[in-house]
Amino acid sequence: MAQESPLTRRETEVLELLAQGLSNDEIAQQLHISPNTVKVHVRNIFEKMGVQSRTEASMEAVRRGWVEVPGLTKEEERPAPPTWAPVEVRLPTWWWGVLVLIGLLALGMAFWPQRTFYAVTDAPAFTTDAILPQTAISPRVDVPRWTVLAPMPTARSRAAAALAPDGWHVIGGENATGDLAVHEVYNAAWDQWQEMAPRPVAARGAAAATIGEAIYVVGGCHRAEPLNRLDVFDTTRGVWQVAAPLPESLCGLMAAAWEGQLFVFGGWDGTQVRDGGYRFDPQTGAWSPLAPMPAPRAFGGIVALSDAIYLLGGDDGHGQRAEVWVYDPRTDVWEDAPSMPLARSGLSAAADAGSIYVIGGGEGLDDYPRQRYDLYSQTWSTIDAPRRGPWHHAVATLMGPNLHIAGGWGGDYLAIHEVYQASHLLFLPAQSGVK
Repeated sequence: MAQESPLTRRETEVLELLAQGLSNDEIAQQLHISPNTVKVHVRNIFEKMGVQSRTEASMEAVRRGWVEVPGLTKEEERPAPPTWAPVEVRLPTWWWGVLVLIGLLALGMAFWPQRTFYAVTDAPAFTTDAILPQTAISPRVDVPRWTVLAPMPTARSRAAAALAPDGWHVIGGENATGDLAVHEVYNAAWDQWQEMAPRPVAARGAAAATIGEAIYVVGGCHRAEPLNRLDVFDTTRGVWQVAAPLPESLCGLMAAAWEGQLFVFGGWDGTQVRDGGYRFDPQTGAWSPLAPMPAPRAFGGIVALSDAIYLLGGDDGHGQRAEVWVYDPRTDVWEDAPSMPLARSGLSAAADAGSIYVIGGGEGLDDYPRQRYDLYSQTWSTIDAPRRGPWHHAVATLMGPNLHIAGGWGGDYLAIHEVYQASHLLFLPAQSGVK
């Protein structure tokens, strides 16, 4: 008789493939998840089963009746079931209703999506993806001008990212193991990722921007606590330094560099979403307050252009928003721009001289289109994309004519890395009347 399994549905799938002799890479390919996610599942399986090796896990899983493997599970070795004299059972009529209800509850629990949780006690849902149900990752379809590149070594969402002279740096974030300090840089010339010195603190929802040859990473959430840290990574020496802390602790804030200064806006302070902003001067090491945004925002998109900083969407603590605001760093004044066709937070944004690109965003399992804002006509258009389904809290940047998007959440923590030839975009009319 099979023993009751403490494994989640995904862990059981991994265990079945592991018992068949598949490697982590092969399991990742079969289940459409990253090899790093497979490693996390294998570690959890070992801990729950009290085993030390893949062979031991396979043998023990067969012994407990959790998996069947040809050559290990043999029909003739199973004892024949005992036979019992038939017993007539008469139940009151109302008992049948109880039994049907119990059966429905058991069926619902059996198919309810399961995933590994880590403690985010008292943190609101919009600050983490750990509470989302784990589902199958949407399959990729071939679409012109989209190409798959080397995936990130670490699957994750809600990371901070910045483009520096030596490559595209992706820092921190979260996955099934919890908040991360991991730091990886992508070299486009070689299509390779390299691991760098981790940020001194593990955090999700931080923001990053590059000034000169240094990357400034500010704020973030460590479990349920927002941070006021400002950590600076020197790309020439490969080391971190701690700079003057942010005047308040913030998670889900937006950051951009402009004219050698660091600008940060909004974020969640542990109690509410804020509308404030600050400017950091690397020369003096001092923070100064900015004019507040028109309304509170967290986890929005942000891009810096030659004459302005654009802030797109985000969450106001009550729900997602579609507004787009333009900040003039010379005059410290905010203005309105045409709103996005759909309200969304957790979007990825990047810009060139004439366009702003918005990738994904949204909440839960909803599919949000990939869109472009034309800075000259001030209109929104839709970009065809190779993936359907959820894709939020990824990171994005433009390298030359190419729009890169990596990581995020799409039913599970993602390591995928896609690139689009942004200079040859084809557009479809955005849906009208959507608010």
